[in-house]
Amino acid sequence: MKKNVQIKGTKDGIQIMLSDTASIEELEKELLVLLKEQKSAPYSGEKLPVQVQIGNRLFSVEEESRIEDIIKKNSQMAISAFYSNVITKDAAKKWKEEDQVYSLATIVRSGQVIQVSGDILLIGDINPGGQIRSTGNIYVLGNIKGIVHAGFDGNVRAVVAGKFLYPSQVRIAEQSFGFDSEAYKEIEDTQLFSAFIGEEDQLVIDDIHKIRKIRPEITNFEGGR
Repeated sequence: MKKNVQIKGTKDGIQIMLSDTASIEELEKELLVLLKEQKSAPYSGEKLPVQVQIGNRLFSVEEESRIEDIIKKNSQMAISAFYSNVITKDAAKKWKEEDQVYSLATIVRSGQVIQVSGDILLIGDINPGGQIRSTGNIYVLGNIKGIVHAGFDGNVRAVVAGKFLYPSQVRIAEQSFGFDSEAYKEIEDTQLFSAFIGEEDQLVIDDIHKIRKIRPEITNFEGGR
């Protein structure tokens, strides 16, 4: 007879495997029996973290709570997380949005705000008063004279690449840097820069080639000679 509930130790700690074909009632009943069989003497120390694998299914908040309650009351373990092989449609949509690069060929004019989830590649200029906001990275093939805000939802790993000219402003997460002083009026419009949050949690403006070193995950090209 196939077991709907299994408990095993792994290199990552304790795991409870729940069958994805059994009903929640069957899982509760078998889990309770298994935990009572393994229950030892009273334990007053810290609860042991356990991961619960639920396979190709999703539990509702109520179902998670029911499983968690059984484990808490009948064992020396506490659930650290539920893991599933599937995700909701909303989560899949969000993942797709954040994993893709939006490309746009236009001029961002004064008063215009473009906002996207994920990375964005702009082929065109950002005029003073124009703004681009992205949850991911921002790459601009053109002159930046407005505002670029990468990782606006708090993503400190986001980067910006482009030609930062007077009077532009670069923002990453909560950090910002302005090119609006007189000293930046003479920047050549052929010079590419990169912007990122450095080791001291400060926004850094540096050579464009630094991106490859400080954010190697951006490069995913394989092959070539």
